[in-house]
Amino acid sequence: MASFYLLKGKKSGQTIQDVTYFSLHQYFSIYPKLTKEEYEVELSKLYEYSWIEQQDTLLKVSDKGEAQLKGYKNPLFNGWLLRGNEKVFWGRLELVMQTLSHFKNNESRFIPNQKDYFVHQFVKSYLRERDYKSDKFQQSFKNQLEHLLLHPSLGENHRTLLIYRLSGYQISGLTWDQLAMAYDSSVTDMKLQFVEALHIILTNLNEVDHPDLTQLAQDIFVHNPLTQSALKTEQLLTQGYSLQEIASIRSLKVNTIEDHLIEIASTNKSMSLTPFISEEDIHRVLMISTKNKTKKLKIIRDSLPELSYFQIRLALALERSV
Repeated sequence: MASFYLLKGKKSGQTIQDVTYFSLHQYFSIYPKLTKEEYEVELSKLYEYSWIEQQDTLLKVSDKGEAQLKGYKNPLFNGWLLRGNEKVFWGRLELVMQTLSHFKNNESRFIPNQKDYFVHQFVKSYLRERDYKSDKFQQSFKNQLEHLLLHPSLGENHRTLLIYRLSGYQISGLTWDQLAMAYDSSVTDMKLQFVEALHIILTNLNEVDHPDLTQLAQDIFVHNPLTQSALKTEQLLTQGYSLQEIASIRSLKVNTIEDHLIEIASTNKSMSLTPFISEEDIHRVLMISTKNKTKKLKIIRDSLPELSYFQIRLALALERSV
């Protein structure tokens, strides 16, 4: 279930560790509302097509699956820095577009698609600061959006999905079921392509070309990717407390504090870890990991029994070159 928790963005030590070890940052939290039922359905499809296979206790991509992946572009997700917040951005954009469309047609009363209170408050404040009823602003906003939609990283499917999901004057955005039927695909596929499209446009927003759209992305990116609990541990570490002392202060297990340190190390590559493991031992761990093409802790520890599992995890979290 590790991949399930990865897609949902579970903020556990194990999931953060997996993200770091296998460089999966872009996929973290790209589907926060994924259900186990949806996950099992998609997994069963991969089995059915023989694209994945069981190997001991692990799942791996089969030769047939590898062949299927040839020619596919690497998805352009940015999950680690967005954490599902792209939906907030979309809510703001959708409500602004719906509002401008109605006012352009001299209709000030309409039922907004967006029900989120905070989105409503943000958009109200955003529009009050602009002459949103004027043709000049409406045309400028449209031009900025069109410019962004023409970004070369977006595929035609991305553009179509974004446009079809928008609502306006006497026009309702298509539902996921309608889109899935139109594309002869699954709802899950549609949602993931939509999220990728949002990640692409958010990553490529800039003040020069999209000044008004950029304002809609306010506070969307996560500036400190640490969980709140890990952040508290980091603050105590900087004050000179040991892991045992922090565990006592916070009434947590030492193992939990160690998980926090793994998380901190994975996001702060310049952090000194010499109080916990020497540079020489880091080098040895990474050499063995590279030589054996594995990140399994037991295999590495069999070669380095003098090191603890925590030290090995810490070395792997650094992703330093050897």
